[in-house]
Amino acid sequence: MRDEIDEQILEALRRDSRLPVTNLSRKVGRSRTAVQARLSRLEQDQQILGYTIKEPSTLETDGIGAIVMITMEIRSKGEAAVHEFATMPEVANCLRVVGEHDFLLLIKPIKKLKLNIVLEQIYKIDGVKRTETVIALSKEF
Repeated sequence: MRDEIDEQILEALRRDSRLPVTNLSRKVGRSRTAVQARLSRLEQDQQILGYTIKEPSTLETDGIGAIVMITMEIRSKGEAAVHEFATMPEVANCLRVVGEHDFLLLIKPIKKLKLNIVLEQIYKIDGVKRTETVIALSKEF
């Protein structure tokens, strides 16, 4: 169970996952050893699943992202399509949804020409009946 100190540690790491443990211990008013033990416990309890970096996205450097809504011709072909989506490096996430569409693909920010190629690849996948694409104009946060 997380306490106030754990929350302070997590909040500091959300802002900067590269924060040295020494600096982190100063921020939360605990010893370096105590903070290291808390980090180990948070990792072991899967409260921290990993540390990451943020890079400038292509969206910020003249690329565009997209959401592709996919309707399958036959739902039984969905699993095979998911495997194909997973092989496409431009696809960040694939969500199975309920409603008019069967899947939503979140496409990473890429150049316009590459997005066109990716959309053509998706449309050619066996069982894809229809696609609808929403293009991201800007990243708000």
